[in-house]
Amino acid sequence: MNLVFMGTSPFAVPALERLLESPHRIMTVVTQPDRPRGRGLEVQPSPVKEAALKRNLHLLQPEDVNAYESMRELRALSPDTIVVAAYGQKLGNELLTLARRYCVNIHPSFLPKYRGPAPVARAILNGETVTGVCIIKLVEKMDAGPILGVSRVEIPPTATTPEMEAKLAEVGADLLVEVLDDIQKDTVVELPQDERDATYARKFEKGDGRIDWRKPGFKIHSFVRALQPFPGAFAFLGGTRLTLYEVQPVRGKSSQRPGIVTTVEKDLFKVACGDGEVAVLELQPEAKRRMTATEFLNGHKLSVGDTLG
Repeated sequence: MNLVFMGTSPFAVPALERLLESPHRIMTVVTQPDRPRGRGLEVQPSPVKEAALKRNLHLLQPEDVNAYESMRELRALSPDTIVVAAYGQKLGNELLTLARRYCVNIHPSFLPKYRGPAPVARAILNGETVTGVCIIKLVEKMDAGPILGVSRVEIPPTATTPEMEAKLAEVGADLLVEVLDDIQKDTVVELPQDERDATYARKFEKGDGRIDWRKPGFKIHSFVRALQPFPGAFAFLGGTRLTLYEVQPVRGKSSQRPGIVTTVEKDLFKVACGDGEVAVLELQPEAKRRMTATEFLNGHKLSVGDTLG
């Protein structure tokens, strides 16, 4: 089939690469315009653009993919199917119905659970042990179209959002090719979503990352894993913001109130929480690099009784 591929983030790159290995033909790649990124806010291409340039693929980077000029170019291609993966713009009805067969999307959750922009992080935050990837037909309502294919993926107990997104991107890429083959053979089956089971995974805001030490240790552990890379799970030590990257719940009760440092050892320190303690193993002080607890303790004075708030 002749395809238009629309994607921007790293999540979309495995799908693009897998399609290039398939019998299907990518006529053009649509991605977001170059944007300022990183600490220096230098204008950089999207990961999908970088991947497309390496393969000498035709590129479009419209500010609004629904605008007249963009639609004119896409309509001229007359694609059989449009593939969307972490593109970052809402598609209008004209674009959704432009392809001769389907407009499909890769969504990293077991739909109808976790519709929306942050499905992987919300699944980890909520303590889920299993998630999945769905290929759906795109409709105007967000992530609500019929399911064309689904794969189940376990969430390891220490997995972070970036790790799971990378895994789901690979699984989704394989599933996408299977679904496109079914579309080509006219054997694809549309499974309607049950609206009664629908939940929404809203994106995180900058202030959402502050750790509530009153919560149980396992919830803080999930919180730290889920909020990587943005906004990061953080607490303040005096006036210094600490972003935590690896913590481990410790069994047993603590006599200290939540947020109090209870133990300082060579390679970790422990903080009281709602049902015991949490050991901090990796963190990043504000304006410094990410480091182990050992490195942090070698360069910072931390004492039992200090407060992380």
